[in-house]
Amino acid sequence: MKKLSITSIANDLQEWLFNAVTSNNLVYNSCWEDPRLDRKMLQLDRQSRVVMLTSAGCNALDYLLDGPRLIHCVDLNPAQNALMELKQSLFKNGNFPLLWDFFGKGKIESASIVYRQDLRHFLSPSSRRYWDNHIDYFIPSPTQPSFYFNGTSGKVALMIYKRIQRKGLSSRIRKLLDAQTIKEQIYYFKEIEPLLWNGFHKWLAGQHALTSMLGVPATQRNIIAQKYDGGLFDFIQQSLRRVFTGRPIHDNYFWRVYLTGSYRRDCCPNYLREDYFQLLRKREHKIKTHTLTLLQFLRNHPGTYTHFVLLDHQDWMANSKPDLLASEWRHILANSKAGTRIVFRSAGASIDFLPAFVRDRVDFHPGLTNSLQAGDRVGTYESTHLGLVQ
Repeated sequence: MKKLSITSIANDLQEWLFNAVTSNNLVYNSCWEDPRLDRKMLQLDRQSRVVMLTSAGCNALDYLLDGPRLIHCVDLNPAQNALMELKQSLFKNGNFPLLWDFFGKGKIESASIVYRQDLRHFLSPSSRRYWDNHIDYFIPSPTQPSFYFNGTSGKVALMIYKRIQRKGLSSRIRKLLDAQTIKEQIYYFKEIEPLLWNGFHKWLAGQHALTSMLGVPATQRNIIAQKYDGGLFDFIQQSLRRVFTGRPIHDNYFWRVYLTGSYRRDCCPNYLREDYFQLLRKREHKIKTHTLTLLQFLRNHPGTYTHFVLLDHQDWMANSKPDLLASEWRHILANSKAGTRIVFRSAGASIDFLPAFVRDRVDFHPGLTNSLQAGDRVGTYESTHLGLVQ
């Protein structure tokens, strides 16, 4: 009988908690991968057949601007696919101001009525069941002022938002987000940073429940811990410094929505820009959702795909589930052709955890991805990777 160590028991408990939090709850209310970089790496065209992880659906809609033939959005969490379908329903409905209220402002008083009258019939049965019980996420209240403070990662954002309110930092945060130069950003960030953190937040960042709410599994946290002596707290601090003092912030819609709960017309994902609304309305039918694991999808839907977008999913299996990682890659390669492009991100700097047969079949391009990484508006990944199948 295998002897269990304290470490292995702790890792098993962490995995159980992570799975419990992320399996049926909405985790990501917005995407945290920069599609500006993705589209440069992917080079999508009318022949592109994409397989990607759904996340919040923002980036799938962004990719439609390049006119791919089909995008398969795959996620084991039905709540994430329900979010994708709700966004599609607003394009089907054809009312841009309504789309902006739901996902630009993140709030609409009449959400329940609009949903039942104008949107619900566009959804699949499983997505209807989800939004029948959660459409109130969009109805603002004093304690829950925005959709973007709902979902597990949104609850963490709400804690930060409330701290900003208590500390009287709202005006300075907005000045920081509106800054037009790096010099301005540094000035405001140096004012704000010491007031954001205390010993409690350092303790909180080390709690398994918090990292699970953020969608960070134990394997990924271990990768972070190998590089950052202070663990996740140190990683968060350094990531914020990198974003707010080293890169232009005026079009960084990722951090704007995270810190304020809403977008601005000139600082939002492309799917929320009115100029693109009619084009995306014509193309949204090209997105198909699948509530499966990536491995299950490839087993059930074999074919030749030109692009795979794996987000940070590889980290979830790194060093902990080598057999599953290898099986997934065998199916990815079996459903690829020469030139298929594979994009993913990692909390670590290297991809040594990939099976050897992957590196034999896939050419990676660190020169390109390292240069693009320097302009990543999210700033919370250590590395970005582009592989081309031989």
